[in-house]
Amino acid sequence: MVNIINKKSLFILLMMSCSASYAASFDCNKATSNVEKMICSDHKLGLLDDYLAKNYRISMGPDMPEESKLKIKKSQMEWLNKRNACTDTQCIEGLYSRQMDYLWNECFDHLHGKMEYTKYSEAIDKIKRDVDSQEYNKTHKKPEELIEELSAKNASKVHQLGFNNRQLKSTLFLDGFGSYFKYHTLNESLSLILELPDLISLEKIDYKGYAGFRIKTSGRPYSGFIFREENDEIYLTGIVSGDKIIEATTENDMRELARIFLSYTNYVLNNNARD
Repeated sequence: MVNIINKKSLFILLMMSCSASYAASFDCNKATSNVEKMICSDHKLGLLDDYLAKNYRISMGPDMPEESKLKIKKSQMEWLNKRNACTDTQCIEGLYSRQMDYLWNECFDHLHGKMEYTKYSEAIDKIKRDVDSQEYNKTHKKPEELIEELSAKNASKVHQLGFNNRQLKSTLFLDGFGSYFKYHTLNESLSLILELPDLISLEKIDYKGYAGFRIKTSGRPYSGFIFREENDEIYLTGIVSGDKIIEATTENDMRELARIFLSYTNYVLNNNARD
């Protein structure tokens, strides 16, 4: 696909002559007409142009009858003249819509098997998802950025909890339905939990040789987790529930521990991601 940041191919138009065809495209940096500038500056029109170019190449493929190709070439030239006469983006988009549907109708009866054709309605859906994704990325921080920010913000509070440096640097592994996956360090996880809304206290606890922490939020009983240490790795082994500690004894228990733990940290990540 053409890089739409550096270069935008408006489309490849094969102009018919007696024995040859001519391909026309241009760099957006060299756009001169108002229509060209509107297409290059409008994200939706630029992507519609990419889809139309691809669809046109499909319509000129070896499986298409020559008679249909001649008809499509003539239509494409007429379409180009109409598009270049537009004075606003609505006019341009409408012409892309009609031409994409026209090419689909011309190709449908002749091309069999998997056809990599994008209809106008499909293109609009893809463009909307692309725009939504870009807008989300503009207004939301990436999880790793947020974790780094909160770890720096809460560094002194985390160290005051009483865990040693080896524990804080240890990586937490969670049970992901049959296999463990690496999450974050204990330091990073505690930094996230310190951002829970209505947090009253977060404190280190010890239980039967295991270390852990308990959480108190307004209007809720104590909760928290205990974990076992293996070299520079830590694994959840139980949950704090009020004044009790419930140890995990089965694989399902371990998975439920992971789910509950993630509900805390993901809540913070999701609610602090917006800039």
